[in-house]
Amino acid sequence: MERREFIGKGIKRIFYAIGAIILAYPAFSFMKFRKSRKKRIIFHPDEQTSIVNFKKGVFLLRQGSENYALSDRCTHLGCSLNYDPVSQRFSCPCHGSVFDVTGKWLSGPAKKDLYRVPMTKKANGDIIVTITL
Repeated sequence: MERREFIGKGIKRIFYAIGAIILAYPAFSFMKFRKSRKKRIIFHPDEQTSIVNFKKGVFLLRQGSENYALSDRCTHLGCSLNYDPVSQRFSCPCHGSVFDVTGKWLSGPAKKDLYRVPMTKKANGDIIVTITL
């Protein structure tokens, strides 16, 4: 093998390797592990006045003496939900899924109930909700 042929084959192999990396990058970037982050949202007592309270991606609901938190993400494709106080239902503006005030799925393409989010109540009345991003 002559020097010119050796260098030509080497350059071709380098370009093939670069092309393979460019084509494989989307698949490997999709498969990479993502670090989950936790976000704390605090509802002060003055922010808990109504039956349904919303803050930064979480609905805080009150039924009687029980409080619970629901994620504002639709279980179908993750769109942000809207709350309709007249019908007392959550609805997805993207695809039309409907959930009742407890988070139970009623209709639409989503087949799962809304996710309940863990929360803790402090002695001063603050409710701390922790969501995973």
